Amino acid sequence: MKYPYGTPHQTGVIKSQADDFRVSENLGFDACGEGEHLCLQIEKTNLTTQDLIEQVAREFSVKPRDIGYSGLKDKLAVTQQWLSVHLPGQMNSVEITSSSYYTLLQHGWHNKKIRSGSHRSNSFEVIVRGIAELSDQTQQQINDVKMSGMANYFGEQRFGAQQDNVQRAIHTFSNERRTRKLSRTKRSLYISSLRSFLFNQILSRRLEQNHWHQPLQGDVYMLSGSHSLFTSVIDDSILDRYQQQDISSAASLYGEGVSMLSGNALAIEDAVLDQYPEIVACLAGQKVKLQMRTTRVMIEGFSVSHDSDSQSLKVTATLPSGCFFTSLLKHFIDTSNGP
Repeated sequence: MKYPYGTPHQTGVIKSQADDFRVSENLGFDACGEGEHLCLQIEKTNLTTQDLIEQVAREFSVKPRDIGYSGLKDKLAVTQQWLSVHLPGQMNSVEITSSSYYTLLQHGWHNKKIRSGSHRSNSFEVIVRGIAELSDQTQQQINDVKMSGMANYFGEQRFGAQQDNVQRAIHTFSNERRTRKLSRTKRSLYISSLRSFLFNQILSRRLEQNHWHQPLQGDVYMLSGSHSLFTSVIDDSILDRYQQQDISSAASLYGEGVSMLSGNALAIEDAVLDQYPEIVACLAGQKVKLQMRTTRVMIEGFSVSHDSDSQSLKVTATLPSGCFFTSLLKHFIDTSNGP
């Protein structure tokens, strides 16, 4: 993948121990105090989100499908996230006890199930180890990220532990019998991996052609802090809003529908789709709808501090839902040799 501020030459290691990687999910709303869904804020370590869901389901004597969650969280990390447990008619009778598998931080009743992607943001506090000193180039890349944001790549988590989800998805979707046997969860995972792969290729192609600090003819624009989209000719107003980070270019998450893109922006995407006909054919058979994702993200609370004694960096940041901290790190630190 091409990154906007050059290739990082500084190397480091993340997740050498669980408490080096801390993330807290910010829902963006409070439980209303009534309803059929018990919302739990949980801190976990060395558990996947699916492990957590299955454990909570056992403890509350419900099925895993009765538990809602907003985002998947890492196993080798200290993570705080919200779950909702559907417990109709039990608001005044359910017993909420502690668990030896996780820490319950708070709880409350709500009238809606927590849905995938419904949280507002994630706050990270991460230690990167193995950095004796911070080079001038790395410091400049950090400053560039603070000033101009990060390229909104999907992280490697989207492609599986062995980075083979794309190949597995093509193998499965190219055969009707294998496709019919897929669980709903696995189907969703494979579709997401394929669309994410294409988006990353489109974004990388745009960066290869130096389309970062200014919009591209034929772009679709997304308002910052919103998913609102619009098109416009490139004039002084658009250029100013782009420089002020009020708007950013958006690229496609492949699916059925009429694209709002045109001109050079559409040509880049068409070239990528032509390069990966197998993926396009797989997704076309799954009847997913076209969506758009911003190519650029500004980062709240972004700070990087170096500790020469421990030879480590402490990186803090708050990223919107759907953005990947590992993708942020790759703008200035190469962690590819870590766990």
